[in-house]
Amino acid sequence: MAEQVIVFCSNYRRELESLNLPGKYGDIELVYFPSRCGMPPIEWAKLQESLSDVGSYKELHVVSCGGITGLSEKECINNRYYSHNFQQCYHLIINPDLAEHYIQKGFYLVTPGWLANWRNILDGWGFEQQDSAIMFFKDTARSILLLDTGVDPLAKANLAEFANYVERPYESIKVGLDYLKLLLNNTVLKSRVENMQSIKTVELADRQKELADFNMALDLLGTLTRVREEGSVIQNIKDMFTMLFAPSEVVFRSVFENNTAGSPEISKGDSFTLEVHGSSGLVGYLDIIGVNQPQYLDQYKKLSDKIVNICGLAIENARHYQVIKDLSDTDGLTGIANRRKLEHHLAHEWSRMRREKKPLALMMCDIDYFKKYNDLYGHQAGDDCLKKVAAALAGYCRRSGDLIARYGGEEFTLVLPAADREGANKLAEQIRKDIEALELKHEGSPVSDHVTLSIGVSCMIPTAGDAVENLIVAADKALYTAKEKGRNCAAMF
Repeated sequence: MAEQVIVFCSNYRRELESLNLPGKYGDIELVYFPSRCGMPPIEWAKLQESLSDVGSYKELHVVSCGGITGLSEKECINNRYYSHNFQQCYHLIINPDLAEHYIQKGFYLVTPGWLANWRNILDGWGFEQQDSAIMFFKDTARSILLLDTGVDPLAKANLAEFANYVERPYESIKVGLDYLKLLLNNTVLKSRVENMQSIKTVELADRQKELADFNMALDLLGTLTRVREEGSVIQNIKDMFTMLFAPSEVVFRSVFENNTAGSPEISKGDSFTLEVHGSSGLVGYLDIIGVNQPQYLDQYKKLSDKIVNICGLAIENARHYQVIKDLSDTDGLTGIANRRKLEHHLAHEWSRMRREKKPLALMMCDIDYFKKYNDLYGHQAGDDCLKKVAAALAGYCRRSGDLIARYGGEEFTLVLPAADREGANKLAEQIRKDIEALELKHEGSPVSDHVTLSIGVSCMIPTAGDAVENLIVAADKALYTAKEKGRNCAAMF
């Protein structure tokens, strides 16, 4: 008789087989029901008929993501069945808050199991024709994102095939199995501890303490995965282990520090070191020094082994978030800031200069007769021209508050905090000369044989009665004046 039976969607068969729960716990049986993606949910009463002998199971855990109906909303069913319901199937492998973050960025999330059956799923949705599928995904997703658990060698090939079919770009991130492992281990351990009635009192107290620590760790990990900055994540990890074990000190050593020796205090009997792994490998080391109750050291180590790699995953998630944030702030062609980043930065510097009562200068730079350039040399040459001009302009951003951004098309914007009118005007003229000195050939320009800029400059000391939009309007009017004067010149408003 199996101690526990876990009923799972067949889309996750590879993941569960990789975790080898029966091998770890000995008396667990895994039962799979067919994936219901693209099909109506299966009735729980109907599913029960396919199970060999429900009465022989001590505990039956049903994990569902909308594929089963008729399950009680209560956790306990007839004192023998437990229902674990998740809003989305990918919530089994990543934190729901992280999933929501990717969705807000326009990603459509898929798993290896989903991709292995994507054609049948689309048919179940009524997308027999490719055109209807293309239209649906263009309206709902900026890109397809594979949450790669690392168990299916064909996952990336299936991703490319599916994404090409619906004509969407695609990306992949490694999420591994740590989150799923943590959820399942919690399910197994929690129910077993709760049902232990015959063990010794001291043993039961130890298990209850282990369960309490584990539940606390789950709560702390839930908070941890919502933190976006890597430094804050690491500090939260240190705080979590401090709350769990009350050590005198917790030290995190990044793998990039190339220091595996650890603290000399680790040799004591009240301390230990943990390797922190993420989905892509070793992330660093955690030194837990001087725990408050060393008699529980073995128990602390066991608990740490169950949660430490989630810490690594949280660190990697923070890094992924930073990469996504950087991409969302960067112009894809030129590599400089885009208009979204410009608006945020300009508002920040406007507020800062208002507090410091210093001037803020803004330059609008437009490549003269750029349409003629594209018509004459082609759009590839036009892109190369934009890159070279952007790189040259970026050289003038020498202070932390300076910013060069692509405003749109062939127009660039420079933000120069604490630059007065005279200094900004001189710099604009220097920029104009330097761009012309690049000698980028432009035979279609009426004003020069080389690429030139028209530049509009505005400068204000922000006050409570002003708005940053006034600075932008002034720079735009100055740019219009420069063009009216014949282009290849700078004007100030």
